[in-house]
Amino acid sequence: MKIKMLNRRILFPILLVLLFCCPRLPAQGRNTKKEAEKSQATFKVPVNVIVVNVTVTDREGNPVTDLTSSDFKLFDDGKPQTIQTFALESYGPARTADSQNRAIAPAPAAEVPVAMRPRMISLLIDDLTSRSIDYYPRIIKALTDFVEKDITLSDQVAILSGSGRVRYPFSDDKQTLLEEINGLLGKLNFDAVARSDCPELTDLQARKIGDPQIQGADAERTDLSFRVAVLEAIDCLGLDPEDQKSYDLAKNHALMVASRQTEESDYRTRGLLDTLRQHLRSLRHFEATKSVVLFSDGFLSEGGSMISYQLQEVVDMALRSGVILHSVDVRGLYTDTPPASVHFSAGVEATRYKPSLYLEDMRAQEDPLAQISNETGGLFFHNNNDLYRGLQNILRRQAVYYVLTYAMPSQKADGRYRRIRLEVSRPGLEVSYRKGYYAPKEEMTFERRKKEDILEALRAPGNLNEIPINLAYNYYQEDDSRYGVSFLTNISIRGLSFLDEEARRKNLISMVLVAFDENDRYIDGVEKSIDLRLLETSYAMLLDQGLTSRVELRLPFGRYKIKAVVRESTQGKMGSIAKAIEIP
Repeated sequence: MKIKMLNRRILFPILLVLLFCCPRLPAQGRNTKKEAEKSQATFKVPVNVIVVNVTVTDREGNPVTDLTSSDFKLFDDGKPQTIQTFALESYGPARTADSQNRAIAPAPAAEVPVAMRPRMISLLIDDLTSRSIDYYPRIIKALTDFVEKDITLSDQVAILSGSGRVRYPFSDDKQTLLEEINGLLGKLNFDAVARSDCPELTDLQARKIGDPQIQGADAERTDLSFRVAVLEAIDCLGLDPEDQKSYDLAKNHALMVASRQTEESDYRTRGLLDTLRQHLRSLRHFEATKSVVLFSDGFLSEGGSMISYQLQEVVDMALRSGVILHSVDVRGLYTDTPPASVHFSAGVEATRYKPSLYLEDMRAQEDPLAQISNETGGLFFHNNNDLYRGLQNILRRQAVYYVLTYAMPSQKADGRYRRIRLEVSRPGLEVSYRKGYYAPKEEMTFERRKKEDILEALRAPGNLNEIPINLAYNYYQEDDSRYGVSFLTNISIRGLSFLDEEARRKNLISMVLVAFDENDRYIDGVEKSIDLRLLETSYAMLLDQGLTSRVELRLPFGRYKIKAVVRESTQGKMGSIAKAIEIP
């Protein structure tokens, strides 16, 4: 059994930056063997399984639960595929077997699993792309009503925000959840996207104006979005519409405003999707019925753009993590009248067409919300002012769906969009499923995957339970201001797979232990690798006693949150534990 300790002075200042900026851990220290680095760098883990959630209903909208894999035909870019795995699953709060069976009759009880696991409900507020902070009180009211009236003893609820300013871990304590919700207004991001009021552009209008195909010499005569923007700019800048120089100035000004608005909107949307993807990734190792509810007023995701690719990554991660994604459009009822903030003082043409541009933008903004819900088997709640009712509908509905997987066809890692088509042999049924996916742009190395797993586990709002861990500590005073703190971690190896080579059982255990202060700021940490090469006698002993590891941190007196994360290399199973300590 070989143990490698990494230099924490080098590792964790870098880890701290990476923890909040990008999903990577730093490379291992100089004491790592070159042979190990070489083998880890060349071992590829391709993303080669496509997961498809399928809901099937009859003409009355009732779920159809008696189909088999032979009833489905699946095509990838027009080519038939073999269904590798097929299952019928149910999603909803825990129920008794009788009530469960009545809810999904006439399917036999054995065909639909009874939901006995606890529910993990993540409530994520989009405070990055929101067009108005006026939505926040309505969201908070809905969350308050839901926690007070609807969560059960088996529910674990986490509260997050797109900006990362809110990261409340899973809890079943109603009082602490309500206290957290009551304090949300002081934590959410109030810095809305900078949108000019001269001219005032919708996000879709700004994107169309910034499209190179629209920026031709005759753009103002051929594109409505640009023409209306120029007329508004002439009015708000106080220019002469009959003067060519004034007209050119208004055109250049509209282009500049559109470019700036599009750039900032895209930046914030990427941040929201990154937060959502990271949270979904952290949920992979939890054993529970998992759902994420996104409260947002929408964002743009044009086909073929980087954001559309990121959106598909979110769907992929949700499907791989066993998470149902729901979304709530917080704008409420749609009307034919734009909000009062939209100005119409630029003449008859702008007044006539600006409402249609506003409505076109509103529908485009909701499309990504509908997509992430539809493609993961969730519910998209929109065009309704009662957000609490939407949350109730989402989390009380009993969804029954099929899960199909197939091997991704051999292809270049070019990021190209591939279309999925699904056919059901039984006539008269309505089928809903994801319509395609983006092929991976690259294969992920073993080392990169390990680093991303550990970082996501450190950020996860709860403890991973695939590998049971116990954590104990003791401390001693080194000087007037610092203490040496010794942490003893016991890791259960029961349930872990080992590679059998040369009459030894082999596995690589990676462990990270980090200390955060009361405000979740990084203080200190250490990473440790344990290379297990066990004879049968050693394996039997560790199976009975567990693997014990000791690490030390040096901390000033105070209160800390300690988080330990463990990952094994054979199957990528993980465990984590968080512990609050006070020194002295």
